[in-house]
Amino acid sequence: MMLSREYKERVERRFHAFCKAVLHNEACNYYRERTRKIQHEISYEYLQENTPFAPHSMDENFVLQDKPTAFVVNEQTVIVGSEKLAKALLCLSEGWREIILMRYYLQLRDKQIAALLGKPRTTVNYQENAALKQLRKEMEKTNNDE
Repeated sequence: MMLSREYKERVERRFHAFCKAVLHNEACNYYRERTRKIQHEISYEYLQENTPFAPHSMDENFVLQDKPTAFVVNEQTVIVGSEKLAKALLCLSEGWREIILMRYYLQLRDKQIAALLGKPRTTVNYQENAALKQLRKEMEKTNNDE
């Protein structure tokens, strides 16, 4: 079935008119919603000037309650924010402590740590796992003591 050219143009004009109507209605909805929000919102500057309290909050996770401890590993300074973790790390041997700090604070892979320490990768992996077990025991001791 062949459609005439006039019919195709009429369908196309109807489609264009429909699209224009949809876009017009969406624009009206957007401006209406924006006006409603503007009427109900309060600016931050107004809050700062007209409230007796400071409109802010402090996340408790970022408040330093412990004294940070610094460790030097691979000629880099690593800061451990938790006193409990720092004490537990001090209970580990120097080699194990270096491996843990390189892995979790300097974010080096076992292969990179092995190259820096001159050990096989499997040895580094074994020592890391042993250090984590020892660290877990030390952390449990400090938790039980409190």
